[in-house]
Amino acid sequence: MTVNAITQEADAIQEIYQAALQPERWHHALSAVMPLVNADAFHFMQYTTAQFSIELSLTSHPKGHEGAISEYESYYGRLDPRRHYFESVAPSTVFVCQDRFSDDYVSRSEFYQDFLLPKGNYRTIGAKVLSRPHRETVLGYLRSRDRGGFSKSDVRAGKRVLEHVSRACRLWADTEKVRADLAVGLSVSQHSAQGLIGLGASGQIVYVNPAAEELLRQRECLSNSSGQLTAPNFAMANVLRRAIKSAMETGVASNLIIPGVRSGSDMCILSIARLDSTTARSMKHSNVCILITAQMRNAPVKTTGRALQDLFGLTRSELAVAIALAEGATPEEYAARAGIGIATVRSHIRWIYEKTQTNRQAELVRLVLRLPQA
Repeated sequence: MTVNAITQEADAIQEIYQAALQPERWHHALSAVMPLVNADAFHFMQYTTAQFSIELSLTSHPKGHEGAISEYESYYGRLDPRRHYFESVAPSTVFVCQDRFSDDYVSRSEFYQDFLLPKGNYRTIGAKVLSRPHRETVLGYLRSRDRGGFSKSDVRAGKRVLEHVSRACRLWADTEKVRADLAVGLSVSQHSAQGLIGLGASGQIVYVNPAAEELLRQRECLSNSSGQLTAPNFAMANVLRRAIKSAMETGVASNLIIPGVRSGSDMCILSIARLDSTTARSMKHSNVCILITAQMRNAPVKTTGRALQDLFGLTRSELAVAIALAEGATPEEYAARAGIGIATVRSHIRWIYEKTQTNRQAELVRLVLRLPQA
């Protein structure tokens, strides 16, 4: 391989892995592979095996091929000998059409004679790049009949690159739930009682949910100063600034309590964390680098008692303690408020931790805030 060829292949592989994290780049990434294998076209397809229903179809030349994809799905896909081969082998197994189907076979194949050849395609090099229950993902690079078969160097390049495509597809599938959860999470955050604030690379506010907007409007613990998150109290503003800078530079999350300017007992509990690049790119608000959760200490928690009881079997007494802790009360404060002994409260807390599989109050708060709200 020449230096130029090595560089071209490395660039294409980089594009492939970027597409795993940014699926909208798949077409660009797969197109970059075409010159490596001297192909004229590609088809990237995900389908269900039971009903043969195509869920995803990307082609190198999408315009004018809509009818062909429809024909393939409705009839010719069931005749495609390449698909039958893909389904019989392990993922990443590379298929070279010219090594398996002779010219005599092609001349007698309805699929080739009535579908593939009239579309201008003939030889294929490809692989099943991802396999999941009841679902297969395949990728084929195609060459027209007048160009003959793929050379040995084309096949070697195809095998190298298709292995990376398979790995990238596994990464794509593994992160799909993360991307979906993030999208859902941002949607749910609009209705959350917990404030969410996203900061960009320079510390500017780029995202707030309604609860955070209300916190900033009140200016009791947090405020928006020319697009920068700060605290009304000068000393706490410096502490907050240092905590954000530390999270940005080190990636280590931290917690911070900011007292209110009018009432010291009314304080805001912050959790400050840097998003890794993969998570940030997966978010709808991809320019968020720092995510801050904000909860007023005495803010009511709207979690239904039924959710805690149904999921973890808490008693009424344990439920009352769990809700109080989630609202920020200390065991001693709850004992005084409920008129019971601190030993009784601590006994309830031990059972709460055991039933909910948590070990400390912060973990319990995070669990409660995730539960269905009233």
